[in-house]
Amino acid sequence: MAVPTKISVLVPDDEARRFESFCNERGYKKSTLIVRLIKEHLDREQYPLQGSLLAPTSARELSAVGAKKS
Repeated sequence: MAVPTKISVLVPDDEARRFESFCNERGYKKSTLIVRLIKEHLDREQYPLQGSLLAPTSARELSAVGAKKS
């Protein structure tokens, strides 16, 4: 499993209270629900998993790496 990344967001007070109330009434832990909502939204948008920022993925990047090795 990948190491989790911390994300901080600012939410207007009224929305924060609304979200907290929802979580309390439904028995959700806020952080767990936020992770689930993000994943569901990205899946619904059919947004693909992104590759590593350190490993070349495009043909252009791969050819640049190959040229540097020569």
